[in-house]
Amino acid sequence: MLNGGRHTGFSLVEILLSMVITVLVVGAIHNILRKSQRLTSVQGEQIALQSSVRAGALILREELGGLSTLEGGTADQNDVVAAGPSAITYRAQRGFGFICQVPTATTIRIARGSFSGYRDPQAGRDAVSILVPGDPEAATDDSWLPASVVSVSTSGSCPLSQGPGISLTLAGAVPSNLPEGTPVRITEIMELKLYRSGDQSWLGARSVSSAEAIQPLIGPLVHVDGFQLEYLDGRGVPTADRTDIKSIRGKLRGISAAGENGVAPSLEEELVTQITLRNSSPP
Repeated sequence: MLNGGRHTGFSLVEILLSMVITVLVVGAIHNILRKSQRLTSVQGEQIALQSSVRAGALILREELGGLSTLEGGTADQNDVVAAGPSAITYRAQRGFGFICQVPTATTIRIARGSFSGYRDPQAGRDAVSILVPGDPEAATDDSWLPASVVSVSTSGSCPLSQGPGISLTLAGAVPSNLPEGTPVRITEIMELKLYRSGDQSWLGARSVSSAEAIQPLIGPLVHVDGFQLEYLDGRGVPTADRTDIKSIRGKLRGISAAGENGVAPSLEEELVTQITLRNSSPP
């Protein structure tokens, strides 16, 4: 319609052109928002993946950092019980204390005030290692006497006002010449390993001593080499002799869930940590 020679509305071409421009603008905004959302999601997955792998490294340091080995020592004198490429069995320290009185034939008593650990000793689950001194002039002939814990009592007290004690009845005879102040370690046999559950792999742990089922600690990890262990001697050379292990190098490779509909590739994060063991004798 004309009004004084001017158009009073929009032509069909103008309407179609404005619609096309609107669709393009809305589409561009949608793509930007979608990419931003996807980027935020990926960043969140990456942060979660990094946190998981770092937590795994802290677990390795916490569990393996207290182990010790003795060159040429017997099986009972080494905390590394079995060393595999993706699994390790070891004596985990659960407590430490000092004998507060001369032991009986089968019982020792630890001063509660000197005891430190994750928890109190548990019968049937824990073992003790009692330091048996050798020649005072030679520190290398001291040894740790192992024994299983048969029963635990907290009702007795240490003599001479030393306060409450923890009495441990042990399997086997206890040396009668152990003086007050003798160190005692409380340990249990643990296993860390890479294991698969369903379609995912995890770093798992279990108490071998109590025959418990394996429990996941962190993951998911890469199936084949998500958890790798390398055992090194005092020169930093790989060794298969567990009595010669001075440090353990652990590698964790975490993996995220697949992208939307499995199209986007999974994210991966790798972290390597090295733990130096406490050794009873220098390399």
